[in-house]
Amino acid sequence: MDRPRLLILDLDGTLVDSLRDIAEATNECLDLLALPTRPLSDFRFLVGEGFPALGRRAVDESHQHLVPRLVDLARARYRTRFLRHTVPFPGVREMVASLRTAGIRLGVVSNKPHDLTTRIVNAFWPGAVFDAVQGYLREEWRKPNPHHALEMCRTLDVPPPDSWFIGDTATDILTGLRAGMRAVGVSWGFRPRSELEQAGAHTVVDTPAALAALAGCRAAR
Repeated sequence: MDRPRLLILDLDGTLVDSLRDIAEATNECLDLLALPTRPLSDFRFLVGEGFPALGRRAVDESHQHLVPRLVDLARARYRTRFLRHTVPFPGVREMVASLRTAGIRLGVVSNKPHDLTTRIVNAFWPGAVFDAVQGYLREEWRKPNPHHALEMCRTLDVPPPDSWFIGDTATDILTGLRAGMRAVGVSWGFRPRSELEQAGAHTVVDTPAALAALAGCRAAR
């Protein structure tokens, strides 16, 4: 592969492991609504497309009328605890440092609300380590719509073919493909390698160090 000029990364499941915070906030609200809670492992397949999609998936068909209320409650509850357990995946800090040192521009595009996306990125990577950070603003721009990815390319003056989109779900892979970027899946996140391959990922890497190497640099130690 040609060395990328820009890497756009997903946040949840790619840069940070936020599953427990999302699961606990959602389960607290399911319990409040007298709905069955879900085991942590279920949330690997519930997250990835924002709270409305999570709510629809977490509630059975007979209680879909409660989804809007659940979404409102879970969003509010999550805001009170979004950094309680969330941490970068092992090796990700070193990977980001290596990519930055190599002069590769870095961005984040997430389906998490924009303010929370920026707060999490700044908590772990202060000082403008990332050139651009973009979270959810409008439903029609939610991934896999490539809107934010293409806007980031325009803002940073990097053509999509010179960019990679990195993520742990089929949603991320489709975003990259629709943007005309190289779509790279990471298997250390929330979804299995098979999902990424079936979505059409150009390649799938198993570790942050492998991603750094693929981009033409070594992860810092």
